[in-house]
Amino acid sequence: MTSELATVSPALVKPDALTLAQLRRVDDAMRELPQTEVAIDHLIHGGMYARTAHVPADTMVSGVLLARATVLVLHGDVTVFTGTEPVRLTGFHVLPGSAGRKQLFRTHAETHMTMVLPSAAESVDEAEHEFTDEPELLMRTAGRVTITGEKA
Repeated sequence: MTSELATVSPALVKPDALTLAQLRRVDDAMRELPQTEVAIDHLIHGGMYARTAHVPADTMVSGVLLARATVLVLHGDVTVFTGTEPVRLTGFHVLPGSAGRKQLFRTHAETHMTMVLPSAAESVDEAEHEFTDEPELLMRTAGRVTITGEKA
């Protein structure tokens, strides 16, 4: 078995400054629209934090600016703005996400999105402060919270 560096397509990347400013303007406009309830589940286990959003069909979601590299697991039918272009993903996908990124999503069918990152957090609040400097912008809709206490 050989090991190679590869660029996974699509990858979620840090947008340039102009694109980030445009994404911020979209955020501002979206806050003025009626908001959709999105259940958020949290899991803290073995030195990792996983945050799963269960997003209904025909929903726009704007993510916060992420300070950490993560893995994003998608299952459903969604168009995601990768940081450089919109890409429609159907089915199951595991994507690398760079630090400094911000995404927009539009679901075409019910979609489940799980972000996973290494974490020393012992609470959801601590985890949220680890991966973004904008925790006040995160969805707070109730879902399951599981903290196993198991360390890495």
